Amino acid sequence: MQAYDVAVVGGGPAGLQFARELGRRTDAAVAVLEANDALTDNDKSTGGTFEQVIEGFDVPDSVVMDASPDVVFEGPTASATLAIPNYVLDFPAFLDFLGADAADHGVDVRTGVRVTDPVVEDGAVVGVRCRDGRTETTVRADLVVDASGPAGVLTEPLGMWDRDAAQRGIGLEFEATGAFDEDAMVFTFDHDVAPGGYAWTFPAGDGVFKIGVCWIDDFYERHRAPDDGTTTDGAPDGGATMDGAPDGGATADTTTVDRTIRDYVRAWADRDPRWEIDEVRAVHAGEARSDNSINRRADDGIVAVGDAVSSINPLFGEGIRPAMESARMAADAAIDALAAGDTSRAALAPYERRWNRQKGPDWKRQRVVGELLYDFDARQQDRFVERADRLSPAQLDRLQRYELTLSDLLELYPFTPADLRKVPKLLRHVR
Repeated sequence: MQAYDVAVVGGGPAGLQFARELGRRTDAAVAVLEANDALTDNDKSTGGTFEQVIEGFDVPDSVVMDASPDVVFEGPTASATLAIPNYVLDFPAFLDFLGADAADHGVDVRTGVRVTDPVVEDGAVVGVRCRDGRTETTVRADLVVDASGPAGVLTEPLGMWDRDAAQRGIGLEFEATGAFDEDAMVFTFDHDVAPGGYAWTFPAGDGVFKIGVCWIDDFYERHRAPDDGTTTDGAPDGGATMDGAPDGGATADTTTVDRTIRDYVRAWADRDPRWEIDEVRAVHAGEARSDNSINRRADDGIVAVGDAVSSINPLFGEGIRPAMESARMAADAAIDALAAGDTSRAALAPYERRWNRQKGPDWKRQRVVGELLYDFDARQQDRFVERADRLSPAQLDRLQRYELTLSDLLELYPFTPADLRKVPKLLRHVR
C-alpha cells in the first residue's frame, strides 16, 4: 500500500492541471496515476483551443503547432469568416509539458498505473485500487481526484455521474502532411460530410494540417447515408464503442467504428480542392459523453474534474479549456479543504457550486442549441452560418468564451415550424 495526500486518477489536461495547481501552491504529496505507459500515449484530441488556455494557464509557444486569426463556419452552400483568434496544440507535447511542470513542482507522475475501483470507508473515499504492471495495489489519499475522462472510472461507480444517460459522440482525425489552402480553423456543418455532427480542418504548421469528423450517435443515425449500415461483424457503424477516449481509462478499441468515420474523413479530404493529403502521420480518435454538466462534482474524500463529470462544452465540443478551468476551480476548494484537514463533501462543495454558478446556465442553454444544431436540415445549416456571419465583435467574443446570452442564441437560431415537434425532447435539458 502507498499513501499520498492527494491521488489524481488520469493524466489528461484536467488531471495534470489539478496536479500543477497543487504542486505550485502547496507542499502536499500529490500523485498522478495514468493508465497509459506514457502521457503522450493519451493522444486523442485535436488540440484546438483559444487564448484563455495559452495565456491563462502559462502554456509555452513550444507546444503550439500553429495559430490563426479566424474561424470559418461552413454549411452545405454558405460560408462565414469569423474574427476569432485560435491555436492548435501539439497535444502529446502539451501533455508532456503539463506533466513535466507538475513533476518539477514535486508531483509524482506515475504512468502504467490503471485505477480500477475506489476504496470507500464509512461512506468516504479514502483511496483507489489499481494495477501497476502486473501488481495489484492500493493507493490511499486524503483526497482523490477523478480525472479519468468519459470513462468515469470513479464517478460512475460512486453514483456521482451517469455516463449512460449522457449523449455519446465520437470523432476521428487525421494529422496529415500535404497542401492546406486556409489560414483559419474550418468547421463544416453538412450531413453529407459529417452526418449528425461537424467536420473540421485546422492548420498545424508548415505543410501540416488536421482534418476530422465527429458526430453524436443519436443524430448520426438520423442523418447518415442509407448505405452506412453495418460493419462486417454486424455491429452498427455509428454505435460501436470507443472507450479509448478516457484520460487514464482504457486504451482505444476502434475496430468497428473506425471503418465508417475514417471513410468520411478520407472522402472529405479527397473531394475538397483546398487540401490534399500526402501522408497521414497520426490518427486521433475518441469519444465524448455530454450532458448539462450540472453533476455531482464533490463528495466525501473526492472531487471530479474534466469529463469524468462531463465538463465538455456542449455546443462546439471543446474539451481542453473547460477541463482545465474545472481543475483550477477544484484545486481552489481542495487547497482550502486540505489546509483545514477536512475533505468532506461540505468542505469541497464550494467547487461544485462555483462550477454550477459560472458554467451551469450557459452550458444548459448551449446544450439545447447544440442538440438542435446537429439535427438541422441543410437549409437551416446554411442559415445558421449566415447568421453567425452577422454577429458583432462583442458577440463573437462571447461565442468563443461560450458565454452567449439567450438573445445571442435566438439571433443565431434558424427557427422552422418543424422544430416545435422537438420541444418535448428538449425539455429534459432544462429541468
